[in-house]
Amino acid sequence: MISWMQHNKKYLIVTLWISAIAFIGAGFVGWGSYQYGSKNRAIAKVGDVEIKMSELQITYSNLYSYYSQMFNGNFDEAMAKQFKLEENAFSILKREALLINVANEFGLKALDEEIAENIFKNENFFKDGNFSKSQYLSVLKNSRLSPKEYEERLAKVIVIAKIQELLKVDVTPFEKEVINSINKLEDVIEYVILTENDVNVSATSDEVKTSWEMTKNNFMTEERYKITYIETPLVEKDIAENELQDFYNLNGLDYSDSFENSKIEVKEDLLKKATKKSAMKEYIAFKKGQFNGESFNDTIGQVNFLTSSETMEELKTLNSGEVLKPRFHNGRFVTIRLDSVISPEVEPFENVEYIVKSQLLNEKRGEALVTLARDLEFKGKVTKPLGIMDGATTEIGVEKFEGLSSQEAEQLLSTIFTQSTDKGFLKLGSKIAVYKIIGQKINENSNKSFDENLIGNLKEKILDNNLIKKLEYYYSVETYFKG
Repeated sequence: MISWMQHNKKYLIVTLWISAIAFIGAGFVGWGSYQYGSKNRAIAKVGDVEIKMSELQITYSNLYSYYSQMFNGNFDEAMAKQFKLEENAFSILKREALLINVANEFGLKALDEEIAENIFKNENFFKDGNFSKSQYLSVLKNSRLSPKEYEERLAKVIVIAKIQELLKVDVTPFEKEVINSINKLEDVIEYVILTENDVNVSATSDEVKTSWEMTKNNFMTEERYKITYIETPLVEKDIAENELQDFYNLNGLDYSDSFENSKIEVKEDLLKKATKKSAMKEYIAFKKGQFNGESFNDTIGQVNFLTSSETMEELKTLNSGEVLKPRFHNGRFVTIRLDSVISPEVEPFENVEYIVKSQLLNEKRGEALVTLARDLEFKGKVTKPLGIMDGATTEIGVEKFEGLSSQEAEQLLSTIFTQSTDKGFLKLGSKIAVYKIIGQKINENSNKSFDENLIGNLKEKILDNNLIKKLEYYYSVETYFKG
């Protein structure tokens, strides 16, 4: 293994994953339902290197923080599962462990002085412009790390950085020339845009009925709720100006405007406060079956005029016969008893026939368009020579592909420059772009070129992936948990 790496090291590069310290100080993000036991127990072993539960927790937390920043805080556990954060966290740690195995074979280690230097230079641990031990311990505590755990993780990062430095490569002039020659390649494209108007389709009554039979479980009634409810209207009384002012002063943060402009809202809030006592008394009587006032029966779905969406979510958690406490909506308090739940049922064919027919016709149009595009012989519009770095629009904003939006044109260009054939078609929503390359040349006068860093990153990614594949073959990977 060592001999292979030494022989090939000038062609290799290692992507450094800083899994322990990238977001230190941002706080710890747990993953809720994932409980695997002691944080110090090993969850996997890669070669001679163990991966601990604490490392997985930290790396997951760092990834979560990264995506939360990327989405401006609009990131939750459901999105974390969609992004497969736990799998990605383990993949990062496995990659790191593979590299540590290599470092151990080379005898590479992190010196105490190097660990200390990294800690003293980390601005997360600064207070008043200088390193502070109390700040250091506080930040680690907030991140659920002991100094020992953090320094062990930091040592791994330093070792991986050393491997990266050993295997560092530069972009050669030949590689730069080859990549940039691709950028000078220009195609002349003939194209035609097919739309639904280019095909005629129809659907018989029997076809529509058959389609419904095959998909009827997609056409269900919504879940509905049989309820009994009572209403408590707002009390009617005059409220003195000074009482309104006092209430506003105490709750000013709840209002977005001045007192004068918020008087109506303040008065309603005071009346709600006064009415809630009566609503609670009526709720208790209603719950005990001792309410003597008027009650109402209704059957409601998710969207209705009686309650808010938040109240509906609460109602769904009740068992039959249970009563929801008073909730204010549309100028009165409403107290609701759930009587029964009506499960979703298949909508009768007559109710959804129009929708089913529309969907069937759309499917037929799509199939007919693909059939037409596949065998189409055409004379279409011709573009000016286009390069791989050309956008979908010209400098003055005129579309290069008539009949397509900028986004659709970008998709088409990307497809053309990544396919090995000189003709084809691309489905774009309800349209299909059919194209063929009718001319190709290298524009020697073009001054377009890729950024050298971009070429370097591409080279690093390719070589890094090759290295990791080689290491995965060389070092065994044992996992002790199900991710």
